[in-house]
Amino acid sequence: MNGQVLRVSEPLATQFQTAQETNTVRCIEAKVTGEQLVVNKVFQIHEGVQADAEWASIQAECSTPSLVLFHIATSNGPLKWILVASVCDTLPARDKMLYASARDCLKQQLGLAYFVGDVHTTNLSAFTYRDVVSTMHTTTGPLSDREVLLKEEALLERDLSVKSSAMNVLPFGMSAACDTALIAFSKKGTSSTWLSMRMTNEELVVDASVHITRDDQINALVDKEQPSFVLYRSLVDDPTPTTFFVYICPEAANVRLKMTYSTAKASLLHDLQRRGILVDSTIEVTDAWNVLEALQGNSSKHEHDDGHPKVFARPAAPGRGRARGRRS
Repeated sequence: MNGQVLRVSEPLATQFQTAQETNTVRCIEAKVTGEQLVVNKVFQIHEGVQADAEWASIQAECSTPSLVLFHIATSNGPLKWILVASVCDTLPARDKMLYASARDCLKQQLGLAYFVGDVHTTNLSAFTYRDVVSTMHTTTGPLSDREVLLKEEALLERDLSVKSSAMNVLPFGMSAACDTALIAFSKKGTSSTWLSMRMTNEELVVDASVHITRDDQINALVDKEQPSFVLYRSLVDDPTPTTFFVYICPEAANVRLKMTYSTAKASLLHDLQRRGILVDSTIEVTDAWNVLEALQGNSSKHEHDDGHPKVFARPAAPGRGRARGRRS
């Protein structure tokens, strides 16, 4: 996940710090622009207006997707905030995954201690002020045993709802050509096969399907700039196949792509299992120029039952597998 962190822009960090010092801001709406979290709107505190009324105004003016930082007034200590992630169901899967990651990035960079609540909603207009306050991690006063139980049940229901909403983002689409290629891959052949796939417009498509005769062909097949998923069945110099799933994520790739591929990886592995494609080893590679070397380093873990190393095996380490003489 190196390099996949969205950065809080300097204006957003400054605005948040100013809000802490002046106690004049009720809400900050932030959005993802490029690879940064930026300020979209700032809502001032209006003297004499209750917070619930201010929330109603904020609901009407904020757009989706966005991260809404709502200030909860306190009588002492630093100001506290509730983070409301507004991400509607109709957004592309990539945007949903991006904002899911942005929540943690925002809190960690602004300071976790400032946030007393964090919630996801697909419909901000229906999310009432009472809903906002109920997301607070700490209570504002003593609760009876029944009230504590009801609060815990409500939080559990909310968390399950958020998880279900996030899981509905996947599975992603799959082109007919990709489906055909996976069906063909599931039928064990007599030659090594390299099947490379990539995401295009929220759909998994075939990048390349190649029969390999020599190991040194591998690095030349890899896209050095864009992420990709690869299924590689190795039969070079070895009649017993080894199937590798390789997630190639170049360091220079766009952060949005990194987040999309990282999230889609688990779903694709599940789909492979459903198709009966057994993966012997899963590898994540960030150096797209040295994929062969990564395979070589990984495959030494897989050996035949007779003890002979498989393809790509490293030489035995000094002192291993050799007879040792007894000192006299």
